[in-house]
Amino acid sequence: MTYVNVDVDQLRALAAAVEHGSLDAAARVLHVTPSAVSQRLRALEGATGQVLLVRSRPARPTPAGETLIRTARQVDLLLADAARELSPGGARAVLPIAVNADSLATWVLPALASIADDLLVDVRREDQTRTGALLRDGSVVAAVTTEARPVAGCRSTPLGAMRYRPTTSPAFARR
Repeated sequence: MTYVNVDVDQLRALAAAVEHGSLDAAARVLHVTPSAVSQRLRALEGATGQVLLVRSRPARPTPAGETLIRTARQVDLLLADAARELSPGGARAVLPIAVNADSLATWVLPALASIADDLLVDVRREDQTRTGALLRDGSVVAAVTTEARPVAGCRSTPLGAMRYRPTTSPAFARR
């Protein structure tokens, strides 16, 4: 098995550059200099042997970069879990998820209530045909999507099917 030797700060620099659109913005969020962000990204690209970031406005991840952004989010969740176990009552982890409006209006919030004491859930409302893209670019770590095939590094669990029936009031139907 081959492992990539990466540093958590390098992963965070990549994720911040994509999330905030530039190395300068990432530096402000991470409280380091733009040069430090650039050096971290260069070291990460050297360790992986691949270009991870398209340095454009806004900065965009390459497919390999998307993989490492997902990894960065997973590492942050694991570290938050460890911090919680080591210091009960400490800060809660943030779990970014993407959910379509219909699911959000019906079943998602009651389902999330059982984990509300352990996690802060960052719910991003998006059409179910676009939530897979948020998984791919690392913006979220879970999504309700219409894509049957799982995103690389993720697994897919069918939730069921929703049947839509057009209905209207009698007054509207008469018009």
